Amino acid sequence: MNLLEALKMTCKDASYLHEKKKEGKLSFTETIGLRVHLLYCSLCRLFFKQLDTLGEYTHRFSQSDKTMTPLDSSTKERMKQSLAEELRK
Repeated sequence: MNLLEALKMTCKDASYLHEKKKEGKLSFTETIGLRVHLLYCSLCRLFFKQLDTLGEYTHRFSQSDKTMTPLDSSTKERMKQSLAEELRK
């Protein structure tokens, strides 16, 4: 990606780069392009903030809640039947 392409970045491109950034694999040009896009795109800023917050919460929840007990088989079966009934509507 050259600098001119980075300046014409779409929100879809920015989303891809945001995910790539989490893996630490952005080039210098991609980093600059993403930053420039976020300067003028308030929707992406909000969306990425929400994504990061959701990811944080799910990570915290998965790490902290080791005391959950599994559902018994009768409860699972009732839930499956209820879901199947809702899907038929």
